[in-house]
Amino acid sequence: MLLNNYNKYLFIINFMNNLLNTELKYHRSHLNDKDECFLLKQYTYNDITEIEYSVIIPIYNQEKIITKNMNSILKYTGGIFEIIIILDFCYDNTEFNLINFLDNYQHFNKNLSSIKIFKQPNAPIFEASCDNIGFVMSKGKYCLDIQADMEITENNYNLHLTKPFKLLDNVLAVSGRCAHNLFDTAGGIGKLGVLIEKSVSELNIDKNKFYTYETCNRGPLLFDRQKLKQLNYLNEINYHQDNSDHDIMIRGYLDYGYICGYVPIDFKSPLCDGATRKNINNENEKINLKYKLLRMSQHKIKSSRLLDGNSINLYKKNWKKIDPKIYNI
Repeated sequence: MLLNNYNKYLFIINFMNNLLNTELKYHRSHLNDKDECFLLKQYTYNDITEIEYSVIIPIYNQEKIITKNMNSILKYTGGIFEIIIILDFCYDNTEFNLINFLDNYQHFNKNLSSIKIFKQPNAPIFEASCDNIGFVMSKGKYCLDIQADMEITENNYNLHLTKPFKLLDNVLAVSGRCAHNLFDTAGGIGKLGVLIEKSVSELNIDKNKFYTYETCNRGPLLFDRQKLKQLNYLNEINYHQDNSDHDIMIRGYLDYGYICGYVPIDFKSPLCDGATRKNINNENEKINLKYKLLRMSQHKIKSSRLLDGNSINLYKKNWKKIDPKIYNI
């Protein structure tokens, strides 16, 4: 029995690594032998073959809030769904708290198929790479990227985010957070910047509209999985942490005429819970900084004006502004 489980484990790991190496055109080059992610644990609740939503959750050191936020996702996600979690070099009690919660989780959502937890143990790979692992391993029609510092408060929030896909056939992604112009910072709508702590009612935004702009942000961010795959997923090489979401929106529009935008949903995301990669006096954070610098050194495109060391402004010279539109949903 133990041998069979071990062989199954090896099969899943080899399968994942083969997918990463063959399907990701913009996959990072490995920094060293520590740069290996593996399947830590899997929970199977229902044997469902037709998955509608794959919920992707990258996590870095969120021991205080991870069980609360995970419970909110389990409680409020609608449709048939799976959850894929990627623990990215967590050195606090995130892993212990999460597994303890899931081991004792009283399954009440009949639509939940499974939960897979992947672990990156020895060195960080950062958000874009974590997302891509989740995307490649997903089975759903839609991939839903949710950051670990977000507590969902709206029932069937993902079903609401799906409405633009039912209305228009060229939608790449819909954000529940915000949408905005790329280079004209005056244009945008939603929980922009510090407004992330505001509710939709406080922002006085109509929840029954789809607001299209040039780009939209992670958290929660719903993708059409086939379009995501067509675009070879996120560009990990040049956007290891920030701006990979904006890069794929640009590529989707330039290559295929895909659009993106914002549909208002309610969630909580206090600013104090984000940006956990910051205490450089900690020895593990020194490792984090070391690998961030290594990842930045991998960037193949350089620009004189960079955002977080990345090259989104490379598109600026030839970019033609896209006028925002509003659709009833």
